[in-house]
Amino acid sequence: MTPEELYSLWAPADSAWSPWVLPVPFAQLLCPGGATTAAAPSFNLDWLPSETAMDMAIVVDLPGGDAIYYGLALLERGYRPVPVIDGSPGPDRSAIFSLDSSILTGENYKSACMVDMRGLLLALCQGADQLRNAQLAPESPPAFLLDSKRMSGVAYNIELAFDNRWLAFPQDFPSGRFLKNRGIRRVVLVHDTFLKDPQEDLAHVLLRWQEEGIAIESKSAGFGDAPAPITVSRPFRFRAAWYRALAVLGLRRNDAGGFGGYPPDPSSGG
Repeated sequence: MTPEELYSLWAPADSAWSPWVLPVPFAQLLCPGGATTAAAPSFNLDWLPSETAMDMAIVVDLPGGDAIYYGLALLERGYRPVPVIDGSPGPDRSAIFSLDSSILTGENYKSACMVDMRGLLLALCQGADQLRNAQLAPESPPAFLLDSKRMSGVAYNIELAFDNRWLAFPQDFPSGRFLKNRGIRRVVLVHDTFLKDPQEDLAHVLLRWQEEGIAIESKSAGFGDAPAPITVSRPFRFRAAWYRALAVLGLRRNDAGGFGGYPPDPSSGG
């Protein structure tokens, strides 16, 4: 399967949410043989109503592949998984793979990138058959998927690592007005911490939606308890014209799109 074919499964032409499926992680992604045989994690979705809540969107902020697998689990509940991943997995395909089941079992393995995306890439590959067989209506509500480790990943050799840390920006998501025009009245943030507050970059997104009158709720992925309403606090530099420019200082942009690049060689004076 080519990267274009896989991307078209995650971003079908008939879905209103496909413009927000970022193509960055798909650009070099050639799914290896056997990728669909590894066991995927299971999640407690008892908190969801028996029928798809058409007025509810979901934001999944979980580590690496867990975010993708959670989105795939939501397929059966009528939600369209929308991966919003802006980090490049690296320029060398040999560093991207090997992808195998050890990534999912927590065995020790090395990463050549600051944010190890191999588990996430494996999950994107594994989702191909599920997406191909899914019978979602074009108007199905979205589940936006993010890697919660987008800024905190650590490679085994920092000095030589490909720096693919990234941030989420409001421009990466539909506006609150667009959501409301599609019937969305509430958004549930699914995370893996005991804190109800979103990460700071995501707060810039959620507060804009909150200001448009969309209710924001929060819950942990580890439990089946109902989401709890939250009030998103104003993050630093909220709506500042220069927020994006300052936020990306220290991050490395990739010529092919998204974030990712090598640190300058100190000996070169760059």
